[in-house]
Amino acid sequence: MNAPTLAGSSRGDTLRRLLAELAPVGAPAAEVSEAVLAAGPRVGLPDALAVLEHACGVRPLLDLLAGAVHPTVAAVRAGDLPCALALFTPDATLALPVPGVRARSGPAGFVLDGRYRYGSPAGAALLVAEAADGPRLCLLRHDEPGVRITGPDGWGWAELTGVTVDPALVSGPVSWHPTGPLLAVVDAYAWAYAPVAAAHAAATVAQLRRELADPAVGVLAASQYLAHELTRLDIELALLSSAARFGPRLRGGEAGGTAVVAVLTACATLTHRTAQVAADFATGLGVPGGAAADPAWRVAVQAAFGGRRMVEGELARRMGLLAGRS
Repeated sequence: MNAPTLAGSSRGDTLRRLLAELAPVGAPAAEVSEAVLAAGPRVGLPDALAVLEHACGVRPLLDLLAGAVHPTVAAVRAGDLPCALALFTPDATLALPVPGVRARSGPAGFVLDGRYRYGSPAGAALLVAEAADGPRLCLLRHDEPGVRITGPDGWGWAELTGVTVDPALVSGPVSWHPTGPLLAVVDAYAWAYAPVAAAHAAATVAQLRRELADPAVGVLAASQYLAHELTRLDIELALLSSAARFGPRLRGGEAGGTAVVAVLTACATLTHRTAQVAADFATGLGVPGGAAADPAWRVAVQAAFGGRRMVEGELARRMGLLAGRS
């Protein structure tokens, strides 16, 4: 069964409009992050993260593909085909250098088998596949034969069975070495992501406080438990926002360093907690949870960068705690 596509959908139209408005071709990651931040709540978190991933994660890596003028590459670069960055598939090692897709030579190009996780609804994904001569980037449309989307919402995980990809949509061998382009792009994307995700989580906590202040909520507003939970999130999100705003100026903030993944780990943990608190308030206490009570919000923050466990694994790898295992 072919994967669903964004072509002609209202979600696809929204993403294409936001890419043109907030992330024009050529805009650096920091500028895209600032534009998405400035857009504020009018752009929901799932769409904000989809824009960031496409503009800050996918576009900078398209130049590594063999066919820079291929129609699919051109469509992704222009924002006409929203694309996810599928480099972060959790497995036993929880390490970026261990891809979940294998590539073998076929009569019409590389043939892909395996699975990958991707963090935003999209009509295509840029993934890493392990070939005989090392990892390669592959740009894959989700409506290709052999692609099956297995996520509960029609996106999130893809399984590939004998999928042939055009050689023009494949890069030469790539490396996760700190001086290479992959880590540099991933880290720049992470610095762009963290302040946006933190801002949306902080807005959710503020909304929950306003809901609790509503006289109709009654005795819940005086609950020390609820106040304590929100205060903890407030403080930790404020610290996260400050660290994220420093970006690469933080000590160890260079590409391939530990600072960016430490900030990303904190971000993944806090946005996950925010989503859980909002859901608990909504389902357990009858307090509207705001945007974060929407399953799409929770999926977006839990899928970005492969999820918090994947991020924690990458932090451990960069700290040298997984030597010999990845």
